[in-house]
Amino acid sequence: MSPPESDLRRPRPGDTAVREARHRAQPHARVFLVRHAEPEWLPGGRSVLDPALTPFGVAQAGAVARRLAGERLDAIYASPYRRSQQTAAALAEVTGLRVETLPGLAEIGVAVEGLSQEEVDRYFVAGSRRPLEEHWQGWPGSESFRDFHTRVTGAVGEVLGRNGIRALPHQGFTVWEIPERSPRIAIVAHGGTNAVALTHLLDVRPVPWEWLRFESELAAFSVLQARAVGPEGQVWSLQNFNELDHLRSEGLHEA
Repeated sequence: MSPPESDLRRPRPGDTAVREARHRAQPHARVFLVRHAEPEWLPGGRSVLDPALTPFGVAQAGAVARRLAGERLDAIYASPYRRSQQTAAALAEVTGLRVETLPGLAEIGVAVEGLSQEEVDRYFVAGSRRPLEEHWQGWPGSESFRDFHTRVTGAVGEVLGRNGIRALPHQGFTVWEIPERSPRIAIVAHGGTNAVALTHLLDVRPVPWEWLRFESELAAFSVLQARAVGPEGQVWSLQNFNELDHLRSEGLHEA
């Protein structure tokens, strides 16, 4: 006996989830925001602004590279700092892509060169306890957050532009023109840099503590995917944030 026609039209449990998963699996432009792996912040007991990775960090970089190796990346961009360059180099090795360096992807400036750990801690505690409006000035004695935000968003725009992706401001918000080839881009940078990139691409009003609002761990990555909205363009959808499973599976995440 055949089921009633009304039953044939009724969605079955799981149908919606299957359709949504199938749609997400279709070709879409993607941006992978990767935070660098663990650096040696205080070699010899004194802070340096451009540290290299620790041996543990090198292992973390390998883990994130292996995880992203199957994502069919088209391009890799990185901050000029060594911790990002080394993390990006591991990804370049497994994908065969060349790392393109953009100075604008560097982390926000801080004035901690040569300080001990205790002095570094005091510097950041004092900076975080200032009145909220003063946070726009950035960390004491260094780059303002406004300048940092302008620098990073400019660099992100350059990255996307090199891959044929163009912003289309529209009545107070932004949609994006995406080429049919749907590029997949990795940006290997920093906690602050990637947080500003997320804010910018998600069309969220910035605040001068982005690294707390979108806080990512060392060697974690987040995924933004372009999704069509209306007839005029696409928007960025946050599909994954602070992904750490690749580290946990290899025993490289210290909880």
